[in-house]
Amino acid sequence: MRYLLLPLLGLSLFLSSARADVIGFWAGANYWNYDISGTARYRSNNASDDVDVNDDLGYNDGSSPVIYATLEHPLPFLPNVRLMYTDIDESAAGVLSRTVTFGNTTFTASEAVTSSVSLKQTDVTLYYSPLDNIANLDLGLTLRYIDSKTRITGQSSGSEQADLSAWVPMFYAGVGIDLPLSGLAVGAEGSAVAYSGSSLYDFTVRATYLTPWRVGIDLGYRKLRLKLDDIDNSSADLEFSGPYAGAYLHF
Repeated sequence: MRYLLLPLLGLSLFLSSARADVIGFWAGANYWNYDISGTARYRSNNASDDVDVNDDLGYNDGSSPVIYATLEHPLPFLPNVRLMYTDIDESAAGVLSRTVTFGNTTFTASEAVTSSVSLKQTDVTLYYSPLDNIANLDLGLTLRYIDSKTRITGQSSGSEQADLSAWVPMFYAGVGIDLPLSGLAVGAEGSAVAYSGSSLYDFTVRATYLTPWRVGIDLGYRKLRLKLDDIDNSSADLEFSGPYAGAYLHF
């Protein structure tokens, strides 16, 4: 019995170790600090009604929390799953450089305005990992739900709000390299789609360090660009880009 139990114990430990290598769960949060640039237009086909978010509305930079969770497993026919939520919520005050029409409201030149921008994004990413060792390759699809609200209020002209809600399918790819025996890794990932004059891409480069206590540090740079060509009466070319820092747990 002793000679039988020892090999069984060894096999159990081996299977447990192997399973840990192929099943992984990550959960983390980042703090993203970004520069804001671009233009927006609502219910107008006239490019002269483009509102510059820097020169007209007074936006410069901002920050946003980002939370995510990832599950990887060994089942060959089912994709890995990653969930991510980004909550961009900014406000600013500025002075219009010219007269513009935003929706049903005309704001006059030199008018003081306040504004708010809410761009909430929920990602469901389904991907496969054809290469998963020291070098990693992930390929799949991101389904992003965008819930956007933009409001401009003029000192004398009143206010107008543009709302946009939609699911956007995007191609997803990620690459990375784990530095052996160090806990350090570097990588990049991105999701992108373009269709009928509109496009959306979201790209990240990062470096991570996983401590022996399953707590990791995540540093990187993220760039998000959203270009809309008359989607729900909204047209825009907006960019959010800058560094981020965060922490995660890995089991």
